[in-house]
Amino acid sequence: MDIKQIAYFQAVADCGSFAKASERLHISQPAISAQIGQLEAELAATLLVRHARGIRLTPAGVVFLEHGREILAKIEQARSAVADLDREVSGSVTIAMITTIANVVAPRLLERAKLIFPKLEVKIFEALSGEVTAWHAGSRFDLSILYLPDTHKVVGATPFLNERLYLLGPIDRDRELGEPVRFADLGGVPLHHTSRIHACRLLLDSMASKLNVELNIVAEIDSITLLYDFVAARNAYSVFPCIGEAPEFQRAVDYRPIIEPALALQSYIVRATNRPNCRPINAVVQLLSELAEEITSPHKVTRQECSVGA
Repeated sequence: MDIKQIAYFQAVADCGSFAKASERLHISQPAISAQIGQLEAELAATLLVRHARGIRLTPAGVVFLEHGREILAKIEQARSAVADLDREVSGSVTIAMITTIANVVAPRLLERAKLIFPKLEVKIFEALSGEVTAWHAGSRFDLSILYLPDTHKVVGATPFLNERLYLLGPIDRDRELGEPVRFADLGGVPLHHTSRIHACRLLLDSMASKLNVELNIVAEIDSITLLYDFVAARNAYSVFPCIGEAPEFQRAVDYRPIIEPALALQSYIVRATNRPNCRPINAVVQLLSELAEEITSPHKVTRQECSVGA
């Protein structure tokens, strides 16, 4: 079996006749017929049947055509990969990121990509987790940063960042900054949060159901910016994921880690299923993996610094 036989068979199947395949390939019909005959002999199966209007694939032909397409596609990818070794990484890669991750990762990724791959254009689109998940399902972008459960079955997902959940609220002068809060105590807190299509809210609701805690969601706001502004300017409360160790104080907001149990969201780098395994995408995945290792915890602000700034 060789590539020529598979390519000829695919051409005949796609064209629906030997005559049309001959015109497309600029190969005589007897030559195409001979190659497919050799292929059938090796497989010990009839792949197609001729009739007055052209050809009909047999069940064996349908199965082999599917595998043949994959074989030819892989060969083309291999040729492209080898050719890419002599070319500078260029082109465009689109990435969908969850907002809390994009706020930290996007500036560093763009700066790093421009420095190392000046001919590579990286385009970042940010949204809440529910939207990013929907975008990925529609293969809208080359790469997506998704929250996935521990039991996920997404092929090729690369672990990225772990974000612990914090209760954000006004600073209480009678309480230490960053004092942990038990999940059970969230039942007494009026929370502003996202709707139930987003991962953080789903995790909260799931744990509340498991621990028999009734959460008090006073408003649903599908905007990280608005939620944070409500907390900072209106003495409201919300629950946010945060990469690394959260700041104790930021814009009059106290970050309190949730404990008993501690909650976290694990994100992954996931490729679109309909995108080729190409060098530009591989380069961006490598950059993201390197950044995940380099990202450090935000600066923690003490109560003394808070008092000075107030």
